[in-house]
Amino acid sequence: MSNDELQSILNGMWQRLSRAVNDSADPWRLPTLGTQGLNGPSVRTVVLRSADAANRLVTAQTDIRSTKIPGFRKDPRVAWLFFDPTKQEQVRATGRAVIHHDDDITRRTWPSVPESNQINYATAHSPGTAIEAPALGLATSSDLTKAYGNFAVIRCEITAIDWLQLGTPTHRRAQYSWDGTEWLTTWTVP
Repeated sequence: MSNDELQSILNGMWQRLSRAVNDSADPWRLPTLGTQGLNGPSVRTVVLRSADAANRLVTAQTDIRSTKIPGFRKDPRVAWLFFDPTKQEQVRATGRAVIHHDDDITRRTWPSVPESNQINYATAHSPGTAIEAPALGLATSSDLTKAYGNFAVIRCEITAIDWLQLGTPTHRRAQYSWDGTEWLTTWTVP
């Protein structure tokens, strides 16, 4: 198995991530994002919003009032988990997250957020706030200016990837690490 195959796998991962951004049926569209929160490790499912192979970036969106934001600021290291149960393919990617709020990135991103999703950022209460009934957690206004004020982009620069293909009779695994100028690649024991 050559370095060409390792590069082909890496290219295929990034292509798949790019396609998953717009394909709601692709399981990679809903990855798990792990962080080191203020009270220890924390994981959550997010929606993959962009994938940029050239810059090694993946993004998700969140409410700036979310309890995960202080965790990102305390420790920006993150881990992404993408798994396709049909193809039995797993990708774990690690890197650093930067939270963008009311800046050029959010201003450029906001218009591409469907209005039906923009309104989700206009809730009266912060995510995770205890409420007495589910209806109290719904957006109470269509004030999109207020909604934009709560909108944030989680932008992660990926620096390591661990790829695993489960198979019969054998599994295959490869690892990729960014050295500052290129991906270093190697086959590893599954």
